[in-house]
Amino acid sequence: MMTPFRSLLTLTALLGLAACASTDTARQAQHAPVDEPIVLMIGVDGLSAGALDLFEAPHMQALAARGIRPEAMVPVMPSVTFTNFYSLATGLYPEDHGMINNHPFDRELNEGFVNPMSAQDSRWWSGEPIWITAERQGLPTSIMFWLGSEVEFDGDRPTRWTPYEHNKPYQERVDEVLAWFDGPESERPRFAALYFDLVDSIAHRAGADTPEVGAAIATVDGYVGQLVAGLEARGLMDRTHILIVSDHGMATNPEENVIYFDDFMDLSTVYVPEVEGRSGNGFRPFVNVYGEPDAIEAAYQSLQGAHPHMRAWKRGEMPDHFRFDHPTRGPDLFILADPGWILSARSLPLGSPWRSVGVHGYDVADPVMHAGFIAAGPMFPEGTRPAAFESVNIYLLIACILGLEPAETAGNPAVISALTGGRCEVG
Repeated sequence: MMTPFRSLLTLTALLGLAACASTDTARQAQHAPVDEPIVLMIGVDGLSAGALDLFEAPHMQALAARGIRPEAMVPVMPSVTFTNFYSLATGLYPEDHGMINNHPFDRELNEGFVNPMSAQDSRWWSGEPIWITAERQGLPTSIMFWLGSEVEFDGDRPTRWTPYEHNKPYQERVDEVLAWFDGPESERPRFAALYFDLVDSIAHRAGADTPEVGAAIATVDGYVGQLVAGLEARGLMDRTHILIVSDHGMATNPEENVIYFDDFMDLSTVYVPEVEGRSGNGFRPFVNVYGEPDAIEAAYQSLQGAHPHMRAWKRGEMPDHFRFDHPTRGPDLFILADPGWILSARSLPLGSPWRSVGVHGYDVADPVMHAGFIAAGPMFPEGTRPAAFESVNIYLLIACILGLEPAETAGNPAVISALTGGRCEVG
């Protein structure tokens, strides 16, 4: 027969065991694998479609081997950074999101985009970036240095964001991103993005596909490897989709290949932000011209056939794939050089004597402007090379992976199905 004292000890022990079991169960629940998908988008500025065929990048190549690396990702026009990174985020062409170049001019506002102030001015940014879609549907997001991420959209922002710091060391960027994935599951981002500029910066100085560019790619690749290793250490890789995206390719511009477009038109009758704006005259692949109809018509007529490597189009008459005829920012006249050539104004002083050896901003129909894309994760079939596709599909791809109801975009559900081998279908 058990004494009352011994009964109390037994009951206490049983209660203790039950408490331990309850604590263990809670601890296991807290650390149990969760199958909700995560997307990490890594922006590598200036990574061309063929870069990984030319240079060693073992970590990115390993991701491609266990995921997909399409033949190319076709940027939106013009093939410059602001325009394309914002199209990646919104799934829209510039005619709809308004970022028609790196420093657009708005005829209705009668002002131009100026960094860094305009980066946080909501008047310049239209559409709905993927991080806003995610936040509005209850998924936390964390964004580092993505164009448009500093803006509030009707009161909504990413859970974490930070103003752009060009000189922030890459190691600090990687450490901070990995720290986002520490802590409770509820605080980890389901969508995260960060940006590296190095490949583009070096290509501007050294030219396209040079050994210097290869070294820059290797540097960025090392940080990609750290991100992968960090996610693996946290037990998150099985549900993480890594997307490596870029904004454009790069062409080399020989020093002698300059077209002085003002030899053929009167600059005093029009406004050309690229040579008369804040940065001043320089060497550019294209210029946007604004003016009264008579002045625009005169300039247009004078430019026809003026140079074999220069073309010009009036507003409303541009090629269908340009898609940057924004109602208040699209130019009245667009002048574009061929890859390998550059535009400048002979009659205006140079804002800076420095010029890029590597240049982008040319017609996206030319393969030299096509961007690189790699994706790996549960939604992507292993080691496949889908056909080239347009970058406006990235928003819809991410929304599909995360199970989000997308905003209206230019994305094509058939492209999403092709990229994921039918694993992700947009209804």
